[in-house]
Amino acid sequence: MIERYSDPDRPKNYSYKCDNNGLFDKYVMGRVCRIAIRLVPERASANAVSLLGSAFAWLAFIVLAGFPFGPLSSFAPRHPWVFGLLGLFIIAYQTLDSLDGIQARRTGNSGPLGEFVDHWCDSLNAFMIPLGIALAFPSIPPVLAALSVFLFALADWLCGRSVLERGVVEFGPVSTEEGLCIIYLFFISAWALGYDFWAMPSSLLGFPPVWIAFAIVPLAYLGAALTELFRCKGVFKGLAIEIATLLPMLAWIVLDLPRDGQRALLVGGLVLGGAGTRFAGDVLRERLVGLSRVVFYADFIVVDAILLASIAVPALPAWGPLASAVACLAWIAFALASQFGGMLARVRTVLGTRLFE
Repeated sequence: MIERYSDPDRPKNYSYKCDNNGLFDKYVMGRVCRIAIRLVPERASANAVSLLGSAFAWLAFIVLAGFPFGPLSSFAPRHPWVFGLLGLFIIAYQTLDSLDGIQARRTGNSGPLGEFVDHWCDSLNAFMIPLGIALAFPSIPPVLAALSVFLFALADWLCGRSVLERGVVEFGPVSTEEGLCIIYLFFISAWALGYDFWAMPSSLLGFPPVWIAFAIVPLAYLGAALTELFRCKGVFKGLAIEIATLLPMLAWIVLDLPRDGQRALLVGGLVLGGAGTRFAGDVLRERLVGLSRVVFYADFIVVDAILLASIAVPALPAWGPLASAVACLAWIAFALASQFGGMLARVRTVLGTRLFE
């Protein structure tokens, strides 16, 4: 696809404004980073720090999804230490995610590429970690998990539109840093108290306590989406198109759950969340490098049609819906890689900046 830029010189006029009122960042993370930055080589690329941090988040997702040890519902009750490992992964991700900006300023390489890499990776991590938790705890209603990914996509896009309009990145007293803190405290508690404490129905509550912990996720995304919706102007058309695009993906998960269970949540959740990251990534590129506004994605119509047909056509074999979703996931991954590559190429063309400079 040929990309057009409404403001070709936007990267040359880059500036970053942030209003961070986060309590955890002010009282804890700021102090940790002043010590941790000493461990980062002075000439290290800030983007390398960002990607290394995200690698820990992706490792956490891989473990939660059950790839190295098998389903955690079987492995974790006998080996609760795995949640201690997951807690360390999230702490490492959070720390490195805070250090990348400090490193960029220290090396004098702050720019649009660094902000894109940081926020684009955060967009992926913001839905993958909760999705992984839902996969690790099958007692969490999978429909709630899928709805959480859907709400993430809306909130992420609206937050991007808000920053585009207002020109400042804002963090309230309770935001992503506090959310990550809750996640790794949850993992540490699962290590200390055991998997069954969270996964088995409580005699007091009548349902697994993990339901309460996980319910924070969709509520947080819904609150963020509504907050940014009232701040933005003229976003209803774009939001309606995004909702219309993502709803068939959400519907596929819900309809295929009786057939494929956790596999439907895994593959469908990645398709849905990846599509949301692509929407938000283009809003980010619009702000950082002047990409012409992208509202309509023809390939997503094809993805939606394939997913819905795989459910609606009775002649397909039993493996048809999941195979179709895997094919759609492969396309989403390719589209995201192309989006990332397009940003690298644009910044290199205008500024001569490479990824690890």
